[in-house]
Amino acid sequence: MNRSFEELLRDLPRQNGNGGQPLSPAGTGERTASTPIDKTTAAAKLIIDGEAEKRASKTARLKADRQTRDQGKLD
Repeated sequence: MNRSFEELLRDLPRQNGNGGQPLSPAGTGERTASTPIDKTTAAAKLIIDGEAEKRASKTARLKADRQTRDQGKLD
């Protein structure tokens, strides 16, 4: 007895999506770094993100100061 794919799907209950998130085993919670290289990578990402945030705020401050300076020259 061969069943078509549509017949198999008909027997399954309707599923709600997971919002595009990858599936994870039940009860595991959030993933944590398990190996030393994973821990190092996670720490490095935190440092790099922090530096990028500081750099972005400095760039925004300098841009605003430049615009203020240029407004003064035009007046």
